[in-house]
Amino acid sequence: MTVDAQEEFVAWLRAKGYSEGYVRRVLAVGKAALNRAWKRQEVTEVPWIELPPIGEPYPHTASDDQLAAFLNAIPEDSHLWAYCMIRLNTGCRDDAARDLQPFQIDWAANLIRLNPEGRQQTKKYRPVVPLTATLRRELEALDAAYYVNWHGRHIGSIKKAWAKVRRNAKLPEWFAPKVFRHTVATELRRRGVPHWEVSGQIGHKRAGTSEIYAKFDPDYLGAARTALDAWMADLSRKVPRMRGQSGVSHLRKVVGGTRIELVTPTMSR
Repeated sequence: MTVDAQEEFVAWLRAKGYSEGYVRRVLAVGKAALNRAWKRQEVTEVPWIELPPIGEPYPHTASDDQLAAFLNAIPEDSHLWAYCMIRLNTGCRDDAARDLQPFQIDWAANLIRLNPEGRQQTKKYRPVVPLTATLRRELEALDAAYYVNWHGRHIGSIKKAWAKVRRNAKLPEWFAPKVFRHTVATELRRRGVPHWEVSGQIGHKRAGTSEIYAKFDPDYLGAARTALDAWMADLSRKVPRMRGQSGVSHLRKVVGGTRIELVTPTMSR
């Protein structure tokens, strides 16, 4: 584990085409393992591991047309549909979507606990987020131990299924699963959601002691919830399978006002 050996390893990873972020994560895992062994007195000393600089953030976001093309290319019986609906309506990471189970849904409070009870939080924080009207309708129709499943079994990876759908939708290679999270954050800001709500929605802001009970406020992340449902309503115009799933059918002007009011299914009857 000399400096020369580390540099050769880093060069080998880069030559294989891995991103700077991935190279850094690989070395960080090794560094953490060595430090743990030293802490537990399994070794008497550990080498210094030089981590590469933090890479640039993922630069891509998807347009509504690209999202619609991908969603419309998903086969009727594919587990990717539930996966995409969860990610687009929560802004969560890949593993949180694949791991989501019915007991994590608080139907009465309209909340999703992305971090199940008993699981220790990590640096990739899983927050409690609002259950949008769109996602509620999707999940209510599913009956399985895991919402994202293949014949009832937990999905370990969606990479192969994703790649096939992406090719069928004629989308670029950068259209990877992580584009959803970046697109959700960008769309929320574009729709005027305050930055602190966006941070809370995607898990960049950890709940402090004074915020433990905030999630039970009826307006908890209310702007984010409203914006997500409105966005899903816009997407549904291009994705037939989504029609009727959004809690918002369209927008109309308020008589005598300058605002716009979201029309609920009840109001539109």
